[in-house]
Amino acid sequence: MRSFGLFATLSFAALLRAQAPYVAPTDPAVAAKLAQWQDLKFGLLMHWGPYSQWGVVESWSICPEDEGWCRRDSVHGSTYVEYVRNYEALQTTFNPVQFDPDKWARAAKDAGMKYVVFTTKHHDGFCLFDTRTTNYRITSANTPFHSHPRANATREIFDAFRRQGLWTGAYFSKPDWHSDDYWWRYFPPKDRSVNYLPTKYPERWQAFKDHTYTQIEELMTGYGKVDILWLDGGWVRPLSSIDTSVSWQKAITIEQDIDMPRIAAMARQHQPGLLVVDRTVGGAYENYVTPEGHVPAADLGVPWETCLPMGTSWSWVPNEQYKSTDEIIRTLVSVVSRGGSLLLNVAPGPDGQLDSTAYVRLKEVGEWLKVNGEAVYGTRASKHGAPSASLGASERSKTTKGGEEQHFMYIFLDGSAAEIRMDMHALRRTPEVTLLGSTSPLKVHKTVDTGVVQIPADPGSARVRVLRISARLPVGMKKL
Repeated sequence: MRSFGLFATLSFAALLRAQAPYVAPTDPAVAAKLAQWQDLKFGLLMHWGPYSQWGVVESWSICPEDEGWCRRDSVHGSTYVEYVRNYEALQTTFNPVQFDPDKWARAAKDAGMKYVVFTTKHHDGFCLFDTRTTNYRITSANTPFHSHPRANATREIFDAFRRQGLWTGAYFSKPDWHSDDYWWRYFPPKDRSVNYLPTKYPERWQAFKDHTYTQIEELMTGYGKVDILWLDGGWVRPLSSIDTSVSWQKAITIEQDIDMPRIAAMARQHQPGLLVVDRTVGGAYENYVTPEGHVPAADLGVPWETCLPMGTSWSWVPNEQYKSTDEIIRTLVSVVSRGGSLLLNVAPGPDGQLDSTAYVRLKEVGEWLKVNGEAVYGTRASKHGAPSASLGASERSKTTKGGEEQHFMYIFLDGSAAEIRMDMHALRRTPEVTLLGSTSPLKVHKTVDTGVVQIPADPGSARVRVLRISARLPVGMKKL
């Protein structure tokens, strides 16, 4: 993942071109889990590692590619070799003694989040779990934090979030820039990819595949129930899966098949129903797609989740400029009304704490969801679209004990909206229109083609407000 600025919006067509073909899961346990996940809607992503001590972008500054967003600061090394040596030495000073995953988990629950995805290992190869495969890990004697009772950070985080009722997801980087079987020290790295030809050195590539398999098996067996395996580093993939219409994929010229069938089968043997998200690769092991850093302009028609940072960076940076609560809520509304889920990134600092502003944002988003969560959780994008003056719409249905189907449509409104005009098709069987947070029905003034709902003023808040339209339909009658 990389740093970026403002939330962006891509056209529907452009987004589809950037996504690999989707294949729905055939395993009934995975399909059921996926349907449950689609109801959750709001999760927490966390990037963390020794790099937070420098306040730099995660991992990418040791990649030899020349990109403006990950350039090396000479204060940390005047040459590439010196910089990498100093970067890897950050392990020897990483001691986040204020690490308190229970506080993180409580804040996430209070924010209305339903799952967490934590970076167990990023591209730099530093493991925030107790792996037996490398000393480049948080529990190694080389890391001062190793003597802390909560040194196995991944286990502590997963346990804390499960205690708060959230699902757990393991972010795991397929590339490993610390592994001598990926970036072989016999050759200098040239770019983000493996720096030798796996077809020429098949034994070394097999060793790397086994290294990856072992680390994932450790995560699937020693950390309790895991709901999502979230795999990053989409350039590690079969060469046959490259989409040359996507610019970054066009640059991949090396076969890097990691053997996903073997990995997924093992992972699901230990974690039945596990969702596997092999990002951007497509096929049977990308159970939902993950547009990064932007909100699609329309429903993708497949399960999807957009990942965005609360600030300007995935990793912790000093004096971070966090997005306002209103912007976060409006982004969540945009995502939900287009059928997706929002994975919001918040990065801990080098001491193991979140910035105080991040806690404020989480609390305020949670307060909004306590009133309006009905329009978020368990919903899907509205099949009828949304009124042009609204911020979007979602819907849900349920069957009553009497056999009637109750259908709800939710319209997200700008806080200053005074009225909303709707197509009569959506209102023709509407017994009740209310604002969430209020039990007072609103009047609908109908004309031949339009229904107009007057929205009462709420001078105490400028937040997004939600209009609920409900109807009870006899069995067999068409929905709204």
